[in-house]
Parts: sequence; C-alpha cells; structure tokens
Amino acid sequence: MSYGVRNTIILLVVLTTFIGGGWSYIYFYQQPKLEELEQNVEQTRQELNQKQQKANRLPTLENQFKEATKFFNNYNKGLYPNSNEDNVYDFLDRVSTGSAYTEFAFNFSDSTAYNQYGVISMEVTGQGYYRNFINFVRQIELSKPLNKVGQVSVNPINELDSYGKVNYQFSLQSFYDRVKLLGETDLNINNNLLGSVYNPFYPFIRSVKDNEENLVNVENSELLAISSDKVFLLDQQGIMQRLSEGDEVYLGRLSSIDLDEGTASFTLNKGGIVERITLQVNNDEDENESSN
Repeated sequence: MSYGVRNTIILLVVLTTFIGGGWSYIYFYQQPKLEELEQNVEQTRQELNQKQQKANRLPTLENQFKEATKFFNNYNKGLYPNSNEDNVYDFLDRVSTGSAYTEFAFNFSDSTAYNQYGVISMEVTGQGYYRNFINFVRQIELSKPLNKVGQVSVNPINELDSYGKVNYQFSLQSFYDRVKLLGETDLNINNNLLGSVYNPFYPFIRSVKDNEENLVNVENSELLAISSDKVFLLDQQGIMQRLSEGDEVYLGRLSSIDLDEGTASFTLNKGGIVERITLQVNNDEDENESSN
C-alpha cells in the first residue's frame, strides 16, 4: 500500500469519526437541550402573557378598590366595641323611647368569638303597645349597630285597660368587633322610623269602660233646649249640662246640632260598636242608629 493511499484511508477514518461523533453529540445531547429550552421559552411566554393580562387589569382593579374603600368607610353599619353585654343594654335603653318605648328586660345567653368578630346572644322580653313594639324592632335593626332579631313571639293583652298592648319575646344577636374591622365604634340610633302599623291583635269588640269621670250619659239624659251652637240637657243625675259640638260625653261626643229639627246627635263607640243617638227637644222617643 502506497503512502498516499494509507494517508487517504486515515483521513477518511478520522473524518468519519468526527462526523459520527458530531452527529451523535448533536442528536443525543444538544437536540434534547434545544427541546427543553424551547419548552422553557414557551412556558415563559405563557407566564408573560398571563402577567401582561393581569397588568392590563390594574387600572380597573384600582377603581374597584377605590369604590370598595369608599363603600367600606361609609358603611351604614357598625360593630359593638367588645363582648360586654352592657353595651347592648345601653343601646336598647336608648332605642326604647318616644314612639318606640316598651318595657323590656333581657337575659344574656352566650358570646361566641370568631376570627375578626364575635356574637353576643340574648333573649329580650317585654310589654308595650303593638305599634311601639314594631318601632322598637325596626330601630334595633336599622340603626348603626349590627343586630339581628329572630324567633319573635307576640301575644295580645286582652284586658280592659290594656287593649293595643302585647307581651313579646325575641332573640337578639349583636355583633362586636375584635380587630377594628369596621373602624371606630359608632352606635348611632336612627329615630323616627315610623310606618303605617296595623295591630292584628286589637279586638273588634271590646268591653266598655265604666263612667269613672262622670261624663254625660246620653242614653239616660233628656234634651231640654238647643241653640245654633249649644244644647242644654238634664243628665243621668238630674243636673243641667251645656254642651257644644265636639264636646265629650260618655263613650263618645256631640257630633251635630239641628236647630230646625230641634235635635242633637251623638256618636258613641260601645267597645267597637259605633252607634249614633239623636235626642229631640220635648220628644220622649229618641232615634238610634248602630253600625259596626
């Protein structure tokens, strides 16, 4: 073998070795590396897009945060400063005035603490006019302190001197602050929260009060004379009485005077039964009209 052929063969072997080694290096080492880098680039691009989307939402989130802060700072509710039930009693005592006045008492049940707030549970019992009770509850729930009224029980008092009154009982949950969640304590009361209140417990037919004030009992009186604006009658005790339109009599009032007819009409309320009685001068027979 000549020297030139040998060198050529050696060069071919060396070249083949370099080509094979290079291909193996690229295929088995660099190619997986490139694929891994490509995956990292794609993942980084996706993360960048997500962060860019979040960045684009920043102005909207800032506006929402401002609105939420404004609402939070001007929220119409507040929390009691601590778990002392005396704070709740003081609040109820300030509520129970005027058109919301009732006689009440409360019994402490328990106090439950949560992460940022707590709840004081109590049972409230009392007595008062139905309309006052409704106003009492309305002002408890609609005033600044956060209170929840539940399990309400109302029973009428059907006694002569207590018509319109009820006995009541309800549970009360009062929320107090543990971390200044709603800022400084504000226990303001919203007064005059009056509504049109119909008392479903008020009886249609009631007992009639005795004539303790000794008013004129029209049914046992005699009409003696009338003028354009006054009437003169002999009452149940034989005493002369002078009345004008609108004057009070037993169970009612003098409602009208008819000078031409010589009559005086009275409107009486006999425990829910409205009755109109007309007396006539020098007439032994009087006219009665009744309506429920």
